[in-house]
Amino acid sequence: MDEYDNMENMEGIETSADMIMPLPLTEEQIANLTDENYTTEVTDVDFAEPQSEDSRARGIWNRPNGNRPNITIIPIIPGVTSFSYIRYLNANPSQGAVDVYINGRKVASYLNYRAFTEYMKAFPGYYRIVVFKAGTRRNPISVSQINVIANRIYTAAFIDTGMTTEWQLITDNTRVLNQNRAFVRFIQLSYSAPLMDIYVDNRLVLSDLDFQEVSRYLSIAPGNRDLKLKVATTNRTILQDPNMYLRAGNSYSVYIVGDMASRMGLQVLIPLEGTTYLSF
Repeated sequence: MDEYDNMENMEGIETSADMIMPLPLTEEQIANLTDENYTTEVTDVDFAEPQSEDSRARGIWNRPNGNRPNITIIPIIPGVTSFSYIRYLNANPSQGAVDVYINGRKVASYLNYRAFTEYMKAFPGYYRIVVFKAGTRRNPISVSQINVIANRIYTAAFIDTGMTTEWQLITDNTRVLNQNRAFVRFIQLSYSAPLMDIYVDNRLVLSDLDFQEVSRYLSIAPGNRDLKLKVATTNRTILQDPNMYLRAGNSYSVYIVGDMASRMGLQVLIPLEGTTYLSF
């Protein structure tokens, strides 16, 4: 049995081959991508260099695989291998369900408005994100790129700015949580909404939250809380959630989405953040 077979048979070790996200590219590689391969997976095969002894020492293997001679396999060793987590949110009320391709690999199918993917492991580096109307592979809605930094937890939100569509990369909390308190922040992703004040149990906790703004984290007593969003200039309530439940020891983000100019109005999404249950 040769050393490639040894890598393939290392039971219990997750590798890059098990990941939903593809391997990252360099900034130069991203710049050299062409429009023709939006849905053709871009791999290190296209940019492969001879494997070095240093790469082997760090556990990075270019393994023969039929006609694709340089498939990189990276073992994910807790506390050793650098990676991050990322999930995707469709916060764009004007586009409906979408398919999301990362470096040519589809990572989300029929991602509906207000829906999140699960968190996915991703290695640090550059990624091109291409969005299509669900079930299609022509005329992309959006083409952009993100840079993932190691040891972070991200939410990438697909938003409408009123003039274009784009991704907003939001860094989630990674600090140690107080097990007797809940942590919550507010993220405004509706371009049509006015400046707003945030009230929890009729107490003002945040003023003048603007579009694409991400607030600081607030430490709040756990339990059911009454959330109100008010127009900053008039104090008029534009949305209320009287049953915002926050559990002790958990971290949350309140995503404000929707379109004030349409019948749907505003909505709030209050998902649990990955820091509560993810590990590196």
